[in-house]
Amino acid sequence: MQIKRRVFLMGNLVLALSLTGSATQKQEVGGDPEIPTAKLVTTLRLLNTEQVSYREENHRFASQDELLAFLRKTHLLSKSPLDLENPVPYQLNITTNPDATHYQITIQRPPDFSDKSTWCRTAAFSDDGGLIFLGQVIDCPSAPR
Repeated sequence: MQIKRRVFLMGNLVLALSLTGSATQKQEVGGDPEIPTAKLVTTLRLLNTEQVSYREENHRFASQDELLAFLRKTHLLSKSPLDLENPVPYQLNITTNPDATHYQITIQRPPDFSDKSTWCRTAAFSDDGGLIFLGQVIDCPSAPR
């Protein structure tokens, strides 16, 4: 189990380092500037890592409330670049399957449907595979790299 965790953590580190250089610009779409995508990636790295730690202690992955409580207990909540308890204007969603053997995490800014310029904000996604994805709505111009 310890080897799997180390491989998982090293994979996240390599991915984050490769993305950090290309994901540090702010994209301004529809008024408020977005936080740099590197901060979204860093937030997901923290959440993925702590999901693994939670699973080692509890033999299952954490729901959103459980993971936030775990981060509070371990004093890691403040390590996130995004305020996980109040991520406004972003939304954080952590879901697990019924037996908590898998999870998915999404961080996104909800669009204002009356303002089409807000539809193209970058969102970040991850799951128990540990890979982090950045995405935008189809037909949006590419996010700066």
